[in-house]
Amino acid sequence: MATTVDADVVTALTGSNGLVSGTNLFAGPVRAPGTGVPDKAVFVLATGGPPPMPFILGGSGTDYCRSTVQVRVRSDQEDFPTGQTLARALRTLLHKNILSGYIDVRVRESEPNYLGQGELGHHEWSINLEMEHRR
Repeated sequence: MATTVDADVVTALTGSNGLVSGTNLFAGPVRAPGTGVPDKAVFVLATGGPPPMPFILGGSGTDYCRSTVQVRVRSDQEDFPTGQTLARALRTLLHKNILSGYIDVRVRESEPNYLGQGELGHHEWSINLEMEHRR
């Protein structure tokens, strides 16, 4: 049963597209580039979801949950094409991915959301997931 949706997505992404947990892939909110955080990076944050529903399976006492998770992709400075390619690759990888402990994983949008360019010239995208699981 899933309980740490953000950490589970980090685990699923580790090793794909050059992502390494703790190096350029992080659970939690977006962090500014600097010591220990590169320009091009991915951040995974649990963002909520509707309330749990009772899951009745032999009186198990578990709940059916639909957790939402946001994956944020930040490009290197002034590198829109590579950042967009990474965001699209992660969107494709995550949509309908069979993650251990989950009933279903779906992206909420057909394309990653372009969030714009920051003050330092980094482009950013978000990919929003809905992850169904029992807890």
